[in-house]
Amino acid sequence: MRRYLVLLTLWALAVVIFAVRTPEFLKPQNMLDMTRHFTEIGIMALSMTVLLIAGGIDLSVASILAMSGVVLGWLYRADLPLILCVVAALVSGALMGAVNGVCIAYLRLPPVIVTLATMALFRGLAIGWTRGEKVSGFPQTFIELGQGQFFGVIPKQLPLLLLLAVVAWFVLHRTVWGRNIFAVGANETAAKFSGVPVEATKFWLYVVSGLMASLAGVLYVARFNTAKADAAMGAELDVITAALLGGTPITGGEGSLVGTMLALLLLSTLRRGLDMAQVGVEQQAILIGAILIAAVAFGQRSLSLPMSKRKVAKTSSD
Repeated sequence: MRRYLVLLTLWALAVVIFAVRTPEFLKPQNMLDMTRHFTEIGIMALSMTVLLIAGGIDLSVASILAMSGVVLGWLYRADLPLILCVVAALVSGALMGAVNGVCIAYLRLPPVIVTLATMALFRGLAIGWTRGEKVSGFPQTFIELGQGQFFGVIPKQLPLLLLLAVVAWFVLHRTVWGRNIFAVGANETAAKFSGVPVEATKFWLYVVSGLMASLAGVLYVARFNTAKADAAMGAELDVITAALLGGTPITGGEGSLVGTMLALLLLSTLRRGLDMAQVGVEQQAILIGAILIAAVAFGQRSLSLPMSKRKVAKTSSD
């Protein structure tokens, strides 16, 4: 709860600062519209949080997003029905996640090394396939998924993000598979001797991560009306920052989806406010990188405190 209060306090402080600097920032339309630009990040951050809880990590999510968007765009250019293009994009994301899962769960390769390699591999495949070309001109009904609004105010992606957050929370905290995920992250050896299917759990987590990244890719194409190989370049930084800043340590065994959503709100507010203040992308990247380092340092410091000086929360709590 202390971390939640800190995140909410920082968010309120950011809102006040940006509102003083740019009065238009507090307009309801602006406050809701900024969630549109962070929906893709939020969808990937949910699966990233679960992966971190299980002791894993996926640096290839942004590359999967781009590759799945390329699959959608180029199949649509080949005159396939749009619904089949979307399904193919989602399947391609799941398959790319399966590649990560096989290497990490069954070949026992380090997650950082594997996903760093596939980050370059999937992005390179997308660039090689497209040769720098872009696909646009999608139907208006599809573009509405990324640009439309409910009641003229609420972005259409926002309810989807909230629904996925509720489903992820329920699976993580109210199902046997969720208990297995916490057990694998806390102590993989003990989990295996307890009968937890460690390899299968880790494999399917990476498949889900790829699927979520491909869903984000579909929304990205709909929002920009463009499928391109360089989509969401560097977005994995925001995804990992949201999860770590929300209270999920890189050591695994614990974490909070609620914290991730609050961190996502804070990051989206910072991005929107800095954009309106005309702060450059490079300066924003420096700020987000500094936040990421601070989040990791704070998490490591909390873990290093003696048991007598810190409260141990139940893993089933938020």
